[in-house]
Amino acid sequence: MLSKMIRQCKLHRVQIVQQYIRSSVSNTTTNYENIRFDSISTAYGYKSKSELFRGWLVFKLCSYKSLVNHLSQLLAISNTILGQRLFGYIMRSTLYGHFAAGTDKHELKQVAERLHKHGIKLILDYCMESDLANSKQQKTNEEIYDENMLRALKNTQTAAELYSPSEMTATKITSLVSPDILQKLNQIIEEQESSNTLSIFELASKASIINKEELLEVEHFLERINRIIQEVKNHNGRIFIDAEQSYFQTAIHKLVLELQEHYNRDRFIVYNTYQCYRKTTLDTLRKDLIHAKKHGFNIGYKLVRGAYMDQERKRASKLHTVDPIHPNFAATTESYHRAFIETLEYAKNNNNKVHVFVASHNENTVQFALKTMKSMNIKHNDGLVSFGTLLGMCDYLAFPLASVGCDVYKWAPYGPIDRLLPYLTRRAQENRAIFAKAEKDRQLHFKALKEGIKN
Repeated sequence: MLSKMIRQCKLHRVQIVQQYIRSSVSNTTTNYENIRFDSISTAYGYKSKSELFRGWLVFKLCSYKSLVNHLSQLLAISNTILGQRLFGYIMRSTLYGHFAAGTDKHELKQVAERLHKHGIKLILDYCMESDLANSKQQKTNEEIYDENMLRALKNTQTAAELYSPSEMTATKITSLVSPDILQKLNQIIEEQESSNTLSIFELASKASIINKEELLEVEHFLERINRIIQEVKNHNGRIFIDAEQSYFQTAIHKLVLELQEHYNRDRFIVYNTYQCYRKTTLDTLRKDLIHAKKHGFNIGYKLVRGAYMDQERKRASKLHTVDPIHPNFAATTESYHRAFIETLEYAKNNNNKVHVFVASHNENTVQFALKTMKSMNIKHNDGLVSFGTLLGMCDYLAFPLASVGCDVYKWAPYGPIDRLLPYLTRRAQENRAIFAKAEKDRQLHFKALKEGIKN
């Protein structure tokens, strides 16, 4: 009997998704253009021949599994052997030049102006992060995190200069607190009852694994993140708090929800991130939507598949723990699509007090989002749904979307090359892991390059 009920529930979910897709074909109340995601003139017309060649080369390199698997070690060795100057030149000609927006405000402004002409805005991310694996090799005193806070404040000011009054920035929690402290906070929260209403600081102050010195670090960390968000608020901006590894994410997520409840009363300021490859994400999102409705605040977030797959699987295997992410791509996609549908249903029933970013490089998911929006009579300019891709990835999705009036952003990491190495490594690994996506990016770059040479 139980197995029969489970099968019926699964069938019901499938029927809901199919109903939305079928209704999108016949519903004509919203004028959704037929968007072509293979137009090289739309997607790559703004690029020079050298940029097209660099893009093709980068995606070609990303397709070599052995190269990408050892990329971190290769970059470190190359930097040591070649020296900073030559290494920097090679990186600008390959990974850094393709995926990063530059090292300073001057370079960033040039990228922002080029994309703005095509209706695409930037989400500025001055890359700062740390992890348990390298925390012992870095300075861990409070001065480092204070410096990172100042960089985040500067990032907000830079965004305001480029895009005021609607700038968006992004930051990582691991740039503002010791990874060891954050992991302890994560452990404390995971051990609590889900109904616990205490704040992160209250939980930390009651926990036996946090000593007085560490509790002071937690207090300073909370002061940093609140100062950053207050600066964002002062500039009438918005900020994404990025998701990170599972051994940090429960603490990060609780913190962001607390910040949203405090700051998102009258408008959207703080945005969360939901990693749909995590098995718990869909239930977490549902609970958060209920919480937002109950406490009367706006809830904004981006839906992503997830960027730490390799690391999460290796860690789970090494520690002999349960893998926190879905077993395959199909399960992750189902989680993503369900999360999007339930977001739109929440918007319809709660006066659009939600703003979701479809942060996906998967063409089928973007198509699904458009069809679902059409079936629910949600227009491009309703302010409910935005689309986002990473700089250097899937221009064939972003530019056609922007050309028909969709709200489109590019996540734009910038900063010194050495700070972006962990980010660049993940970008290469993501392209290798989702090979079909990289294949289309590479083919379209090559096709656009050939067309450019002919002309």
